[in-house]
Amino acid sequence: MNTSSKNSIKKILSSGITEEEILQLFVENSEDILILTDSEMVLEYVSQSLESMLEIEVSDFIGKKINSVMENFPSLPLMKPNQKMVIPLITSITKQKYLIEFQFKPIYTAAGTIQAIFAIGKDVTDRELSLKKFKDTAFKEKELNQLKSRFVSMASHEFRTPLATILSSTMLIEILLQKDFGQEIKERIQNHLKKIIAQTNRLTNITSDVLLLEKSIQIDSKILRKKIQISSFLKEVVDVINHENLERRRVNYSGPEVDKIIQSDPSLLTHIFRNLILNALKYSENALEPEVQLIFRGNYFEVTVKDYGMGIPKEDQEHIFGSFYRAKNVGNIKGTGLGLNIVKELTKKLNGEIWFASKVGMGSTFYVSFPVK
Repeated sequence: MNTSSKNSIKKILSSGITEEEILQLFVENSEDILILTDSEMVLEYVSQSLESMLEIEVSDFIGKKINSVMENFPSLPLMKPNQKMVIPLITSITKQKYLIEFQFKPIYTAAGTIQAIFAIGKDVTDRELSLKKFKDTAFKEKELNQLKSRFVSMASHEFRTPLATILSSTMLIEILLQKDFGQEIKERIQNHLKKIIAQTNRLTNITSDVLLLEKSIQIDSKILRKKIQISSFLKEVVDVINHENLERRRVNYSGPEVDKIIQSDPSLLTHIFRNLILNALKYSENALEPEVQLIFRGNYFEVTVKDYGMGIPKEDQEHIFGSFYRAKNVGNIKGTGLGLNIVKELTKKLNGEIWFASKVGMGSTFYVSFPVK
């Protein structure tokens, strides 16, 4: 007790009020439930606060074992010094339920045996109900996420079959059109067929992206690590993209003279590199050719993908790795906003890091770094 408190008590005592009367005043007006039992848990004292709560006379408690009056009370061996325990209590008349948090304080004899037990209880009904509501909400949210996960997986697989059928049928029509129609009609129909094929491929890619995103965020998804000569591997990725572009702009690759063997998942690495390189081409049309560079830094290798295109506005940069997010300056360039989100998740799976630097009108440089082993 500090000096100020002692002085205050002395002042009160000098007015004629005894220490017992002060103690009684505190006990009778405390909202806390105060209970005192002997070593056999027979009630010796119960505060008025419990009487009003449980709708029962204090005199009905005294001399009885506490767990016979309050059936949910634990037995003596279960109690530990200063232990806190939430105990449900039900009123005798209205059957209203309270949740009381009790703290037990055993009182010991000089020999070390329990002489009495002092318990302080607080009404925590609102707190516990709120906590239960929160847990129920969290559980439902988890169930909803699992349902969404199953739906995405199902939808992704189910979309593939009709899309493949549409694509194959369109190709058959294209073959048949080479027979009896005039040249003008053929060209018009073939133009529409190209649109159908392009949109079908787009839907297929979107479906693949959604499925890949779903797999990437699953904790237990497997990573199939293999030995890879990383410089040769990355150069091949760039060469394939250049071949796919045919007469359009090329991507320039530069790497170290001496290659290194790494341990990683080639499928995931391919998706990461392809996405970054294709983005560099997509968002830098009519600009200088994108550049890809591989650098070894100790136990890590770093890949940079640099373009000289439109760049990312400063206000969009903190959101660019979010799902379904697209920068405001992309205009009519098609995309789902999933690409960089998937790249980020796959990079994390491979224990790598990704970051970027960008300036509007000057382009963007993306960096990905992975451990060699």
